[in-house]
Amino acid sequence: MKSARSFLLFPILLMVVACSADDSFDESIKTFDKKPPNYPDALILLPNASEIRYYELAGTYQLTYRVSVEYPAKPAIATISEELKRLNWAPLGEDYLNPGLSSSHVRGWTSFEDATKKPRQTVHQWLADWENQTGEVVTYGFRYEYESGKAEDLRHLTVIAIFIPAPLAKQTREQALEFTKKHNAEKAK
Repeated sequence: MKSARSFLLFPILLMVVACSADDSFDESIKTFDKKPPNYPDALILLPNASEIRYYELAGTYQLTYRVSVEYPAKPAIATISEELKRLNWAPLGEDYLNPGLSSSHVRGWTSFEDATKKPRQTVHQWLADWENQTGEVVTYGFRYEYESGKAEDLRHLTVIAIFIPAPLAKQTREQALEFTKKHNAEKAK
């Protein structure tokens, strides 16, 4: 199984940038059970979704939900991809925050063991970004997760979508690149 390090970098960096961009990061996450007005159209809710949650956090808009669809969720991914294309979003072949790391548009599904959870979880994940002409970025993660060593649950898909406005996307990418540059320089020592 592949390491979870690469897949955890995105949320960690997003939080680092969000915290550093706003010195008053004591605001709580805004959570909504229904789609708020003026929510980005790029956050797409699939039919028959459950456990639907909308969030606003540190300048981003997020949507999470679960849907029953068999692995590898081709119809779900195709529905979202087609709608994003219709809305003039372009798929990115590389991870927006990790240039050089192929996105799931290119590499497909990955699997890893998440040892940060007790009990350990096996995760099958499809993770990719899209960008529009104004520089906004939307990330979709599709995940099947179940306890390692137990029966596989490849029917209950979790969808996580994050919309990042252009200024924050640009700032986050710059900080991610700087972090990577420093990290690589330290490794080379």
